[in-house]
Amino acid sequence: MDVNQATAIHPGSTTGTAGHPGPVVLLHIGDGLATVTLNRPDKLNALSLGLAKEFRQAVAEVAERDDVGVLLIQGAGSGFCAGGDVGEMAAAADRGDYLAKLVGEMNEPLATLSKLPVVTISAVHGTVAGGGIGLMLAGDIVLAAEGTRFTSAYPGVGLSPDCGASTLLPAVVGLRRALEFTLAGRMLDAEQALEWGLISEVVAPDQLRERADGVARAILAGAPQALGETRRLLRASVGRGFVEGLRDEIATISMLARTELAGKRIARFAAPRGAAS
Repeated sequence: MDVNQATAIHPGSTTGTAGHPGPVVLLHIGDGLATVTLNRPDKLNALSLGLAKEFRQAVAEVAERDDVGVLLIQGAGSGFCAGGDVGEMAAAADRGDYLAKLVGEMNEPLATLSKLPVVTISAVHGTVAGGGIGLMLAGDIVLAAEGTRFTSAYPGVGLSPDCGASTLLPAVVGLRRALEFTLAGRMLDAEQALEWGLISEVVAPDQLRERADGVARAILAGAPQALGETRRLLRASVGRGFVEGLRDEIATISMLARTELAGKRIARFAAPRGAAS
């Protein structure tokens, strides 16, 4: 495959749903940027078992490639992700078994993303609820369109958090605010989410994708491998010991020091001022 040529990839099943035939996750890779699009706009990109399977396959494809420096996660239609598909839950013969399968399918790619040395951007808009919160927080940089609404949604269906939200939410907003958000059913608008530290930046709705592309291109034009390893180190800090982190840091920085890019930049930095580059 020519890595310089953008390719549209539709992993997994293409059965879709009765109201939306075709792939429910789209993967596009080109020029170092992988874009994963949740594609159930008629359901506000609710997490169905089919979507979870295709999302897992898309992330596996990204993880296997060495030409991806940035991953962008976004949603088609009027919202990013409304959480789990309550309709599918209600129709399941065994709700517990269904949710175990659904969450299990989502957990695998989310675990992969947490260890991947690829900077991840989430571009969200409209509705971000339930499991959509955890999926959004898989992004290292979270861009949100003005007018976006964020809510836990779990109490409304008598369920508990999934998709990593119980770990990632307190890590980014603090325990007290995470408890308020999840227990009191607090809904946040984009400005409040920014104040809380839930997101990184608020942008105009018609500029969301352009801004996400701009951030991605800036990373790719810089030192994407070093930044990818940096995000991996920071992600790994959640739930592991300090000494283990120290060991990972020394292994990572020594590996990066051997790369051509680091060699050039270190030499340039160390050169006397005014010396030719």
